[in-house]
Parts: sequence; C-alpha cells; structure tokens
Amino acid sequence: MKTYERPVVLANEELAEGVYAASGSASDCWTITPKSVQDWNGSHHVFEIAIVHSSAVQHISTASTSTLTFSNALTDAYTESNFEASFSGNTVTVVRASHANAYQSGDNATFKVWVKAADEATTKAITCTGATISCTKSVNVQGGGADGN
Repeated sequence: MKTYERPVVLANEELAEGVYAASGSASDCWTITPKSVQDWNGSHHVFEIAIVHSSAVQHISTASTSTLTFSNALTDAYTESNFEASFSGNTVTVVRASHANAYQSGDNATFKVWVKAADEATTKAITCTGATISCTKSVNVQGGGADGN
C-alpha cells in the first residue's frame, strides 16, 4: 500500500523568481484540478475544484481531503455547506465525506471555494498555486477491492 507524503514548500525571499508546486494529485487514486471561475463576486474570488477518482483503482473510500495553496494570505475562505472546510494562512483544506463502495467508476465531483484576501485588488489577483488530494481508505469487507481496500 502506498502512503501519502505531504510535499514541503520552502520560500526564499532572495530569489528573483518563484517556483510553485505543480497542481495535481499526490494521491494514487484521485486527481484534482482547481480553476478560477470568478475573480470578484463583490467580496470573494471564486475557484471551481474538480476531483476525479481513477477508474483503475478499486477500494472503499470514506472521505477525500483537498488541500489548496493560494498566492496570498487569506482573511476568509469557505465552500458549499455539505463540505467541511478550514483555512489558515494561504491554505484551504476541504474534506468531502463519501459513502462509496469500490470506487472504480471514475467518480467525480466539482465544488466551489470562495477565498478573500486583505483587499479587493489582492483578492482579484489571487491564484491557486498548488493543489493536492488524499483519500481515506477503509477495508473492503466485501472482498471486491482489487488492492484489498
């Protein structure tokens, strides 16, 4: 079984250009794609997050956790009410609880995340610089999972 290792990002103010972690999944079963869909709705910048489960992996999943990193510190962030969301600094974490047996069908979901920075100009200019997703797997007691999970 593979384990998820959280990437480490270091900042060096003396460098002339920035290097960002690539968007995409570090998960063995999910991919994640964030996209800006509205840079100003009167108070927040709106991002649409698309997550897709691999059709090649079969297991029971009780939740997926999406971690989004933004280019600026946030003063507010939220998502739809049926998802658990929290933010700290420039990072938003969204947990999507699921009750699915043997994901193998290319399950997908889209949800929106509203983020706000210190002022209107910064909020409009904010970008999602990185996105990862992890999957909480549980034992498939029915025995149908190809990897035993």
